[in-house]
Amino acid sequence: MQQSCKECFQALGCFDYNAANKLVNKAIKLSSGAGSVFAALTKCESTYTSLEFLKSKLFRKDDFLVIQYIETVKEIQNAVKTLKISPNGTDPLDVEYFIDLCEGLQEFMVIRQAQIHIFRTIQNAFTDPKNDSIVKEIESLRERVNTYQLKKKMGPLGIGVEHELVMFHDLLMAHNAIVNYNFKDATIFMYTARMELNTWRELCSNQSYSEKSTNKLEETSKGFAWHNFFSTNPEKQSKGGKRDASPNYMQWLKKFHSNLTANMTLYFMNVLLDREQIMGGDLRSLWKKIDKIDAEDYHGLIRSFRKKSGAHSVALIYEVTDDIKFHQQGYVCAGVPYEKPTGKNSFPFIYCYPKDLPKEHWPNIISIMQSHDPTKSTPFYRNIPIHFYDKGFGSTYYMIRVDAHVGLVIIYMDKHATPDTAASEFIMSLANRLSGLDISQSLQKFND
Repeated sequence: MQQSCKECFQALGCFDYNAANKLVNKAIKLSSGAGSVFAALTKCESTYTSLEFLKSKLFRKDDFLVIQYIETVKEIQNAVKTLKISPNGTDPLDVEYFIDLCEGLQEFMVIRQAQIHIFRTIQNAFTDPKNDSIVKEIESLRERVNTYQLKKKMGPLGIGVEHELVMFHDLLMAHNAIVNYNFKDATIFMYTARMELNTWRELCSNQSYSEKSTNKLEETSKGFAWHNFFSTNPEKQSKGGKRDASPNYMQWLKKFHSNLTANMTLYFMNVLLDREQIMGGDLRSLWKKIDKIDAEDYHGLIRSFRKKSGAHSVALIYEVTDDIKFHQQGYVCAGVPYEKPTGKNSFPFIYCYPKDLPKEHWPNIISIMQSHDPTKSTPFYRNIPIHFYDKGFGSTYYMIRVDAHVGLVIIYMDKHATPDTAASEFIMSLANRLSGLDISQSLQKFND
């Protein structure tokens, strides 16, 4: 029975639900209790990793998967009770093993229920970076994984849970670092998240168990690549390659990483460009790396929009606050005393195209940003940009907050008595992607 359970965990940890169901049928012959537990677990895991539980359906409760996990816990408790009362010739070592295993399984079910809650409330992490409740909850779940030795008891399934939690944690930390314009922390967390996913996929590829299906995840792993800010030769991911057969929630984590990579490249474009030029590259080669991992080339989108629309400038303005230290390069050497920017410099341009800063428009932009609540001016709260016309300059401004610090601005040198549709749609589309609104909403689109 022990070998059968271990192989079930291997199949589940590799998202190989066809193999898991076959192994369940074998387990039932050895122990009806163990078989019923793994049958219920397989059903729950298949639904969880597909993200299907996030889609609302008629006549189905939104918390149906939580209920399934709770019912599975009851199934586990009944199986343990039955085995204790009537082992029916089961090897005493198997009885002891299964009872110990079930303790870990029950804790695993509790962790999964918490993860479901995290997915349902993930938007809170984007709307308020200061709210670290989700990050703290993930850290607490990681401690529970270690306390109950899920990696030891559940093999690849338990190890996979930890990889998922670590990657999710690091991506959220990277997002917060980008919002706070902290290049060093953003780079570290982006790198560790990337390595966590690579290790996770490698773990799945290296498993060997009976009934193993043709593992498409294994086939695509070698072609999987992340943009590495410190790599001069990033792996190329062919857009014409095989479809990624990894489960939806792993694909979403990958998508989240790609989104943050694009955001970081735009926010810190000048910093990254300096290094790119040292290596013999240029702005084009910098953004070409982004395209290789199916991330958005924001700079290319902005250039194309400006060319078509005749806009004067497109810029990102950062509002410096007392609680977060700001450095124009996104980092500073240790021991350097901090001097908070003052006056207009407390609203620095962190990106501008064309690169000549529209300093004559600086006061107007600052005034627009200060006259609107930063926490209520993001795409999470409004679906149209702020529109303003200055008679003195004869210029029109479109502004939307990307987050509590950064404002995205489009400047025109003519009068727009009413908001231009193309300008409004472009600025909102870009802000949706930069703010995290698109990535949070994409969770519900994997099963469309």
